[in-house]
Amino acid sequence: MAIKVGDRLPEGTLMELGASGPTPVNVTEAAKGKKIVIFSIVGAFTPT
Repeated sequence: MAIKVGDRLPEGTLMELGASGPTPVNVTEAAKGKKIVIFSIVGAFTPT
């Protein structure tokens, strides 16, 4: 799935690690009204 400039983010939930442990974060709500940058590193933590 490709996301282009100006596209809306797909619905989803990420986990955020806080002082009291992991908590779910709604992607749509977290990005609402903000400009964001998304990047990934394929296989960064996988044995190859």
